[in-house]
Amino acid sequence: MHGLLSVSGLKKVYEGSGRRVEAVRDLTFTVDAGELVCLVGPSGCGKTTLLKCMAGLLTPTSGEVLLEGRPVSGPPPGMAVVFQEYGRSLFPWMRVGENVELPLKQKQLSRQRRRALVADALESVGLGDAAGAYPWQLSGGMQQRVAIARALAYEPDVLLMDEPFAAVDAQTRADLEDLVRGLWRDRGITILFVTHDIDEAVYLGERVLILSASPTVVQEQLKVDLPSERDQLHTRVDPRFAELRTRVYEQIQAAKRGVVPGA
Repeated sequence: MHGLLSVSGLKKVYEGSGRRVEAVRDLTFTVDAGELVCLVGPSGCGKTTLLKCMAGLLTPTSGEVLLEGRPVSGPPPGMAVVFQEYGRSLFPWMRVGENVELPLKQKQLSRQRRRALVADALESVGLGDAAGAYPWQLSGGMQQRVAIARALAYEPDVLLMDEPFAAVDAQTRADLEDLVRGLWRDRGITILFVTHDIDEAVYLGERVLILSASPTVVQEQLKVDLPSERDQLHTRVDPRFAELRTRVYEQIQAAKRGVVPGA
């Protein structure tokens, strides 16, 4: 199996208190360098479990995750994660710039280089003037931009995003979706974006991985053949957008029933 990031036969079973829960059964897929892939599935299908295994935060029961051909056995240096709960991932007693700089301190970088990376990352997410503010002084959407900036400053090859816009309002969500598309296009980062929102998956992704209900397998891989230049006004009324979102919706509803359309 080739690809910058590959998952092969991944299985995760939780055991404890006399219970055994098979969260992920047999997941196999690849993400190529420079791809933006969205992963969507029914609620409770193990999306976050999968992401934690890929990030080296959980040890799979069997199978493996490879980054550039090397097994992921702990958080790899070439990967960054943006979590859903931005409020918990930012330290309220630290200023925005300090929050963004924090992961850089484990790298052997000069103070000048760290500050340059922080300034560039904040500028990239539209918060160039916010370095001196505290997270609690910012809106929810701005706080999530800070979390994205922190990941960007780390200069990752792969960015994993775990339902990062679930807690913000619809208008902010649309702005953040366009931000991610722009960063992906401008920086060439490989992104795996986990979401429960079907429209978001189709709007953002170049490819959508549709997961089955738990215990989870990849039910379908759908290529999103929309124009690379997308915007909220025109892309979402494109007839092809409607066709693609309908296909994803059908697959997820079928997954909830335990059947696969056309199988």
